[in-house]
This record gives sequence, structure tokens and C-alpha cells, in this order.
Amino acid sequence: MNVYDSVIKETRELLSSYRARELPVSKGKPWPLLKENEFLLQRDVAYELGIRTRPGVCYNAVTSDSELLEQDRILLYGRDLPEIKNDTVFSRITFLHIDPIEDPNKAYQTVRRLDFTRFKIIPKGYMILSSSMENRENIRVSKKAIKNGLDFTTIGKLFIDHYKKAARVNRAEIIFITEELNAVGQLEKEARKVEEITDAFDHILKGLVSDCDLCPLHPICDEVDELKKLHFETIT
Repeated sequence: MNVYDSVIKETRELLSSYRARELPVSKGKPWPLLKENEFLLQRDVAYELGIRTRPGVCYNAVTSDSELLEQDRILLYGRDLPEIKNDTVFSRITFLHIDPIEDPNKAYQTVRRLDFTRFKIIPKGYMILSSSMENRENIRVSKKAIKNGLDFTTIGKLFIDHYKKAARVNRAEIIFITEELNAVGQLEKEARKVEEITDAFDHILKGLVSDCDLCPLHPICDEVDELKKLHFETIT
């Protein structure tokens, strides 16, 4: 599974000129996960992550290249939860390492399952409002959660542990952004590219288009060699 490798590489390149804090994965606090999203009233909210009028992004990218993802990591660009006092911008990007999967159908199913997994990670006091159409998340953080010491180390560790429980996940890297970086606008393009790759993957497996010249996803297949190879094998 290497179809998203270019996204991972480009994301890291776009963020390379900014300084990140690496948070200790082992220091994540025990924290309850809820089965359903809680509703936090405004009076209970310390602040919100994600300002709708400012750029923000959320996407996952999966790889089987061990060199691209050698260990679990949590990276933070900007302020940690206890340091934030007012509503602020927010982005979250996740890289996941899985074992190689030879069967394209199983590979596609794994990608979809991992993408859906993020909706099942619901930390108490951390109300997540996701928009898959806009590729972004808005978070309401409760006053009680901040008082009890919730931070991105804990949130990141919860995400990593939960993804590892999903099939085939070996390692995970979670990137949080709480400052206005010029790169976020460009990262939005990478989020759209993830969507385009997944859509092309879906089209190829369903055999919806056999003539590349007629396919609207032709450009993305040309860019991603593994998709071109998969398409050729499917139509032959």
C-alpha cells in the first residue's frame, strides 16, 4: 500500500520549514473514551479548536513503507491544550503504517475502515465535529477536561492506541496544528489529493471506467504509479 506515499512526503515537505514539538507518546494520561459524542454546552466549553473562517484541514494517509513511518509519533505545531486560552485555528493529520496487502480489494477496504475509525475516537471533554466534505475538524474542549490535565499528548496517544486496535496498523503519527501556518492552505490540496486517490482506487476496483482517456480521475492515476499499475491489471 503505497498509493498515498506522495501525500506523506509532500505533507512533510510543506511542514519542514516550521518548528514542531515532539510530544512523548509514553506520557499520555489514562483518559475515558465515550461510545457516542457528548454535547458540550457553551457554558461548559473552555474554547474551540478550529475557526471556520480560517484555513484548517484533517486527513489520513496510509503507507506500507517502513522508512516513511519508523515509529509512533505525536507532533505539535503551536500551543498545547493547557496553553490555549481562546478559540484558535486547528488541523490534524494522521499517517498510518500497515503491512503490505496484495489483494487490492482488501487494501481498499482497509483504507476505508481506517478512515471510518477516526469517528469512533471520542475522548471525554473533547467534542469532535467532523466534516468529511470539508476535510476538517472543529473541537469543543471542556473546562473540566482542561482542569483535569487534558493535553495533546493524551489525545495523540488515544488516537494511536485506537488505530492500533484496528486491523493491520503497526505505527501511527499524529500531527496537530494550532497556529496559523501559511502551509495549511497548501495542505488542503493534499487532503483533496487523498480523496482523489481513494476515489480513483474505488473506480478502478468497481471497473467503472475502462478507457483512461474518458475518466475524470485520469490525472491522479497518471501521478500515482501504483494506481496506473492496478488499473492496467484490472482491465487486462
